[in-house]
Amino acid sequence: MELIADTTVLIDIWRFRRSPARLADLVKKSKGASLVVPWITEAEFSRGALYKGVGKDALEAFYGGFLRLPFNQKTMDCYCELWAATAKKGKAPDYPDLWIAASAVAMDSPVLTRNPDHFAAVPGLTVAAYVLA
Repeated sequence: MELIADTTVLIDIWRFRRSPARLADLVKKSKGASLVVPWITEAEFSRGALYKGVGKDALEAFYGGFLRLPFNQKTMDCYCELWAATAKKGKAPDYPDLWIAASAVAMDSPVLTRNPDHFAAVPGLTVAAYVLA
């Protein structure tokens, strides 16, 4: 099984990368699924990390442990459909979250997040939520 990683997942893994017990807890919550990092999640995390002074080499090493999902036509089409459907209801999620959701819907995979409310309005999306202990 694959889970699409929201940016909160990368933030938590980065914060706890030197704390095996905390990482084990996150892995347990993901039920051993493979984490897929869409381009938008990578961009959103990298933007913040670079701002905080994390080097590009450290980021590339960090991403080496994940399956990375590049931008593709299927995700773009899904994004446009989801935006139109949610915008008509006045509930379009923020830009990065909708791209993450579109990646998940396009792959027919749940999105793993600590912020399930950000994805609540997205039709056809399965959300796997977690809280930090």
